[in-house]
Amino acid sequence: MANNWNPPRMTPEEAEAYLAQFSDADFESMTVSSEEDISEAQYERLVEAAHKIPLPGRPSLTEPGETSPQIVIRLPAQMNAQLAKLSEQTGERRSTIVRKALGQYLAGA
Repeated sequence: MANNWNPPRMTPEEAEAYLAQFSDADFESMTVSSEEDISEAQYERLVEAAHKIPLPGRPSLTEPGETSPQIVIRLPAQMNAQLAKLSEQTGERRSTIVRKALGQYLAGA
């Protein structure tokens, strides 16, 4: 089984601070005795459990554990102002509004 998971880049101190928010109960399904080797099946269960722990940052739009592609666009100032106003009125992020609009445009193409 290929492991395509890319953990977030953080210092050991940042990782410790992040993991401190979880209780021992969150890790019970991952507990293995350090006195014995683990089987491949146990290893797979540990990896699966670790992937269920929420990571900081926004969730993937592609699939869990996979980075969503990003693009950068330039907008005229007027359009940017309209987008910011719509975002404020609707409470949606500008990126969500742009994704919806692009999705509608591509669906009609």
